[in-house]
Amino acid sequence: MMLPRMKILLIHPNKFAHRYVSVGISMISAVLKAAGHDVSFFDTSRFGKDAEENSLDRSEKSINKMKQVLQFLPVDLPPIERAAESVFSALHSRIKLFAPDLIGFSSTSSEFPYLVTILEEIKKYGIPTIVGGTHATVAPLEVVAVDGIDMVLVGEGEEAILELVTAMGAGLKRTDIRNVYFYENGACVQNEVRPYIRNMDSLPFMDIDIFDKYHHMGAYQGGLVTYARIEAGRGCPYKCTYCVNAMLHDDVYGHEKQHVRNKSPQRVIDELAFVSEKINCGVVRFVDETFTACSVEWLEEFVGLYTERINKGMIVATRPEYVSERKMEILRKAHEDIQVTMGIESGCEELRRDVLNRRMTNDSIVKAFHLCNELGFRTAAFNMIGLPGETRKEFLETIDLNVKAQVQVPMLSYFYPFKGCKLRDMCIEKGYLEEGLHEVDYSVSSVLDLPGFSHEEIEGLKRTFVMYVKMDESLYSEIQQAETDDMVFGRLVDRYGE
Repeated sequence: MMLPRMKILLIHPNKFAHRYVSVGISMISAVLKAAGHDVSFFDTSRFGKDAEENSLDRSEKSINKMKQVLQFLPVDLPPIERAAESVFSALHSRIKLFAPDLIGFSSTSSEFPYLVTILEEIKKYGIPTIVGGTHATVAPLEVVAVDGIDMVLVGEGEEAILELVTAMGAGLKRTDIRNVYFYENGACVQNEVRPYIRNMDSLPFMDIDIFDKYHHMGAYQGGLVTYARIEAGRGCPYKCTYCVNAMLHDDVYGHEKQHVRNKSPQRVIDELAFVSEKINCGVVRFVDETFTACSVEWLEEFVGLYTERINKGMIVATRPEYVSERKMEILRKAHEDIQVTMGIESGCEELRRDVLNRRMTNDSIVKAFHLCNELGFRTAAFNMIGLPGETRKEFLETIDLNVKAQVQVPMLSYFYPFKGCKLRDMCIEKGYLEEGLHEVDYSVSSVLDLPGFSHEEIEGLKRTFVMYVKMDESLYSEIQQAETDDMVFGRLVDRYGE
């Protein structure tokens, strides 16, 4: 018997208008469409706000801040094609026209307050709602307690959402679906989380058609490119205290022993060819947290297929522990333009070990970057500023380690204590952060009040970080002046450009 075709409206409360394709949303859409259901996608970033600062303005602030601190070469990104109507007007029109059977949201913790605002506008329709994404996974009881939210999707959602929609289509009111919390009769039904999806090849290709073209665009080495964001696998073997993976390991998926899963090389290439052709991709950006946490055999097969069928520039992220000479020599053959990004985060070994739970030594970090540089990769590093317990002294160690590692593309972001991360609890306990959710764009400013590291110091070091790493040490006294002196800063920016 053929079940009714269901209609699902997926909403992304992308308040800050970030330009990226959400792999999670695209996979949920793909699974539902593959099962014959109708999906409509509503991305709030294309619309103005009602009585609020426009999200596009916030996005421009973020981009301008990155340019000011020399995080990427100035590129004239084409403006987001903004719809004339407000976000709520457009959403009401979409709901009335599409008449969904289910409304699904995906959000981060910083987006969640805006999600609640949207719910206030649409709960009058009485359409069942489900919320997934990172925030729902780390705080399901808080999410399901919000008026207007009927269900919460915890962890990987592809199998659970399909089981739920199938039951709804059959007219069954089930509350026993794994990975889903239900709010029924004033109480929460908490179901267990099913095992990880092990056969990654069983999943359909990403549905990237739902995303506007501007989501694929970005700056790359001083030019404008179209990115193909894709996952070769899922999971990270580590439990850094500033990352949600620690909670996934210990709480959500505590029953699992192996957290890293890969698609087969053939499947990765097939999906990448599919995505690349659709968007005329210029650079492939793998979203895997530790791309080289794979076997040598997997990597050899992947590289052979990649050079044969894809042959495009590539960006991957990994960790020093997975940078072996054998693996990197294999990866080097994939394309002449490959960027390898690794996290330094802090140059202070003690802070990195005891606060961040990153237990590699400075020597191992330097060795990994030097190997990648010698093999001809472009090397990039993730760094953070404003960490709990950090002062100017510790941050100067971060600068020093980037210099010693000869990082070609040093990147710096403000530390932000996300919900579900162990460091968040520490920040609240020590009074660095107020309890509650903070609807902030952490690319624009620091949110912590640190006793030994003022906001002024953080801002000064943030804007001069790249200068310290890339310019000659003889200029350090002048760079220090530039931390607070706009005229000196402007002069050094011109010199840096030269």
